[in-house]
Amino acid sequence: MQGVSCLHPPRKPEELTLVDRETQFRALRLALTECAAGTVKLLVAEGGMGCGKSTFLGEALHTAAAAGFTVLRAAGLPAGHRQPLGVLQQLLNDPAPADTARTAARPMPVQHVRGALERLAAGAPLAIGIDDVQDVDPESLHCLMHLTRHSPTSRILLLCTALACSPAADPVLEAELMRQTAFERITLDCLSLDGVTGLVSDRCARLTAPPPADYCLTVTGGNPLLLRALLEEHSEADAPSAPRPAEPSALHSPPQAAPPRPVVGGRFYQSVLACLSRTEAAIRQTAGALAVLGGAAHADLLPQLLGASPASVTRGLRALEATGLTTSGRFRHPVAEAAALDALDPSRRAHLHRRAAALLHHDGAAPRGVARHLLAARHAAGPWAVSVLRDAAEQSLAQDDVASAVSCLELAYGACVRERERPEIRIRLAAAFGRTNIAVAEEHLADLVATLREGELTGHQTALLVPLLVNHGRLGEAREAMDRLNAADDARGLCADGGFPMAAPWPSTAHPAAPRDPAARRDPAAPRDPAARRDPADKPFLPRQSGAPQARPEDGRGQQPTAALWALPGNGTSEAAAHAAEQVLRSSPLTDSTLVLLVNAVRILARTGRYDTADIWCHRLLGEATRRRCPGWQAHLLAVRAELSLCRGLLADAKECAQRALTHVPGHSRSVFAGGPLACQVLACTAMGRYDEATQLLSHPVPEALFHSVYGLGYLRARGHFHLAMNRLPAAVRDFLTAGRVAREWGLDHPVLLPWRTDAAEAFLRLGETKRADQLLTEQLVSPHSGNPYVRGTALRLRAQTAAPAERLRLLSEAVSDLQSSGDRLALARALADLGAAYHSRNEPVRASATVRRAWQLAKECGAQALCDSILPSRGTKDRGPDGRAAATEALLSESEMRVATLAAGGNTNREIAVRLCVTVSTVEQHLTRVYRKLNITRRRELPTRLRHLADQAN
Repeated sequence: MQGVSCLHPPRKPEELTLVDRETQFRALRLALTECAAGTVKLLVAEGGMGCGKSTFLGEALHTAAAAGFTVLRAAGLPAGHRQPLGVLQQLLNDPAPADTARTAARPMPVQHVRGALERLAAGAPLAIGIDDVQDVDPESLHCLMHLTRHSPTSRILLLCTALACSPAADPVLEAELMRQTAFERITLDCLSLDGVTGLVSDRCARLTAPPPADYCLTVTGGNPLLLRALLEEHSEADAPSAPRPAEPSALHSPPQAAPPRPVVGGRFYQSVLACLSRTEAAIRQTAGALAVLGGAAHADLLPQLLGASPASVTRGLRALEATGLTTSGRFRHPVAEAAALDALDPSRRAHLHRRAAALLHHDGAAPRGVARHLLAARHAAGPWAVSVLRDAAEQSLAQDDVASAVSCLELAYGACVRERERPEIRIRLAAAFGRTNIAVAEEHLADLVATLREGELTGHQTALLVPLLVNHGRLGEAREAMDRLNAADDARGLCADGGFPMAAPWPSTAHPAAPRDPAARRDPAAPRDPAARRDPADKPFLPRQSGAPQARPEDGRGQQPTAALWALPGNGTSEAAAHAAEQVLRSSPLTDSTLVLLVNAVRILARTGRYDTADIWCHRLLGEATRRRCPGWQAHLLAVRAELSLCRGLLADAKECAQRALTHVPGHSRSVFAGGPLACQVLACTAMGRYDEATQLLSHPVPEALFHSVYGLGYLRARGHFHLAMNRLPAAVRDFLTAGRVAREWGLDHPVLLPWRTDAAEAFLRLGETKRADQLLTEQLVSPHSGNPYVRGTALRLRAQTAAPAERLRLLSEAVSDLQSSGDRLALARALADLGAAYHSRNEPVRASATVRRAWQLAKECGAQALCDSILPSRGTKDRGPDGRAAATEALLSESEMRVATLAAGGNTNREIAVRLCVTVSTVEQHLTRVYRKLNITRRRELPTRLRHLADQAN
């Protein structure tokens, strides 16, 4: 178009979308009319960044051109790119008037510029558009102001755009504008809700569910540029969210999509960056400082933070609000705040964070608020900063923000210049990592133990370290630390054995002390076999030799104060232990210091047969640990759930829970805690007959520290059982006895927690060393904890292996009774298998068959394939010798089927069998059909010869 500067060609009107600008265009049309009538006009359109100032200017110039105006356009340039009279050169660099083009080639006096423009306006009214007038060079601005002031009758319209509330605005220019009679200000506000609604409808016409207009207004403040970016980001989403079910009153309303969620790096974020990049440096710095402070709560610190005058900061805040980025001194959306931070130079950003931390600390702000800036700056110089970080870490842990707590402690540890204080920070860091990564926590503990051995820990720091070591089960190192603490001169009275805070973690039981005679504490209302309540020393199957060992688990050494947390609470009975455990679970919240106490309480409920109660508490605690996002706590609770499943004989569940526990411990190959779940997996795989898998698990390297922890006891026991299954009997004995020796040293020799005596006795029996096995079993049966059904039942089952046949049957019957009440189905299956074999040796085929079948079924339900194979090693095979089919195969028959088969093998007809058994002939035929199918035969002659022999005996 003739007369329009080629530097800034305006777009066609149809390419633009101007919404909510009717008032501004009415003012423009009125100014055009007055100008055409012979009056100079000066319009300044003010608005925030991205509010459409340039678009409005372009549309206004097109309107002027349509009205017959000659149009010139130029734009101000940033400070670094300005040249004297640079804007005038843009305006006059037009090929239309030749004299004007020649004049533009050199600097010209004001009167020459005025004359050139007046001559240009002589033929037709002249519209001059200046974009970003606040960036116009002073010389050009002086010429333009001179023109409007001294040519009142010239048909010239000067239309400028300016950034609202610009901190860099020239007060002289502002005063000059106010003096101009032709001056009029046009405000380009952000869009109203109606304007946003219209733009959303226009931009999202093709979408079946446009986003809510009120949400778009809240996020963008009505800024057209930001709104368009937000809508584009929404449109580019992979799939709009499904609309919520409409209420009856809204069935005919258009569907509404879920609000568009801008993300860092998206179009909305990029548009905020574009707005800030095109504005003045002072506004960018104000936006960055506001984002650094993170809201309006400390906006009064902005002048001190920026080192600027309050007036300048106030104008910057107003400019940001006019742009729609902020409201009430706060960014409208976190993505906008992130963009304001990213617009800062990294070094400037770090400086602002350091300055903000110091100002907030001086102002008495909360430690977490100060620490946020120290973390962002990665700088914590000075003792006050280290102290603030440690306080902030405690506040973060109280709010379950473990990541922030760890970040604070790591920065404090690195910034602390007082070497004597660093271990204390690291102790707290290890405790914090216990929630999220047990392996990393253990690495810190290992370094702290090394520091302890070098004598670099104070008595106070050692007192803090001991409970942490105990919680992680590192009782060997805890005992060492305790010895050093008691010998330290600066730790007298801190944690002597009697005053050690974890020496008595369990509540005193409400039950009376256990009397010596177990019969004296029998519950009269509970029916029980009298033999099961007699003093074990009075039982006829316990030899009373002179000099027979009457050892107690506690003999030699008392319980160590560091081991109390892992010991069996109460007065030595399962009832007292379970009562104390339930008291703890009801009264203790889940915290760093109570986690292991609660886990051990659940473990004790499981070991004392309270499986349902243990499962309820474990589920509750695991849910809380999951909600609080503490994978370290989850690992502990999943590990104890694996032990609970193992105690119930649920091998597959135990294996799965142990695997899940290990997934919550990154780097578990170097973790001491991992020895616990690993032991559960090995025990489960061994019982399931998956020996290759158990071998692979045991081949994983484990840290040496494992064998100085309580988890090492379980690992040794699991490895011992694997050796037992592989018939590596000496290795099994070595592992069992080592576990027992360490347990006795620590005062943890409780068969309820670690039945190492029965484990070793089983290995000795298979080695043929019955005397050593009998000694261990005697110790177990006379211990104060022999009343536990599992402990007693397991010992009786093994004792029966060396007893006379008649005595063996009685011992096994009692063992089955005890193990049935214990709830351990796998141990019960073993006892039933032995009892079935005892019946078989006494020629009681019917009872043997029923008992063996029950044992096999229990083992099958547990998933114990190895035990199934030992109970019925040749299931489904043919006769294996002169005596016909093995008794194991006969165990497949039910009791009634066994009776029918025996009579049929003795030559009785179906009718004779029916008469003898008082059943119908049809019933006999049905039983025989099932017998033939189970034994894989087709006629009576194929019935095992053993059944015929039994029939002869019966006859």
